[in-house]
Amino acid sequence: MGHSRRVGGAFLSGVVLVLLAGCSSSLRQNYLRDKAGEHVYRKSLPDIWPGVKAELEAQGYSWKEMPGRYVLETEWLDSGGGTLGPASASRYLVEGLTLAHGGTILRVMRGNRLAQPVGTGYVTQQLATGGSARAQEEQAQARASATTSGVLPTQQSYARDLELELLLLQRIDPEAASKLAADALSAHP
Repeated sequence: MGHSRRVGGAFLSGVVLVLLAGCSSSLRQNYLRDKAGEHVYRKSLPDIWPGVKAELEAQGYSWKEMPGRYVLETEWLDSGGGTLGPASASRYLVEGLTLAHGGTILRVMRGNRLAQPVGTGYVTQQLATGGSARAQEEQAQARASATTSGVLPTQQSYARDLELELLLLQRIDPEAASKLAADALSAHP
């Protein structure tokens, strides 16, 4: 009985350590994102803007820029989904600003779009029509005119994306990102 309690206690201690390590890792990641969102770059916008474009390009996005300003909006990029589930896509709005007291900041908003495909499957159509030849012909015409399928209204949401702001910091100012990672480790060992 004493041996099983020791083994059980050791196992429980191991589980607690794993949970704490996961918790610390999550706290460090939150710390990094929050601090990246507050970061002021010492470089000018013309110096950091190519890094913004390089990161977005690496993620597969294309974009349009606002002439004369450091503002770009990406095209929608499919994130997944398909015939059985909702189709999702995302886009970014990135703005670079020069602060009055010096330095520059980047602000990123992420848009998410969700569209749920709807339609009538073949089996459902057969059950509904009884499978007669005339009903099948009517269903074929309906399918051809696309009246039996479609997409539910799209849902869109926008929020600040600190994750991309952190990735931009790591790409544009790796030295500051390294210092931030060290600070995160000190704050949440």
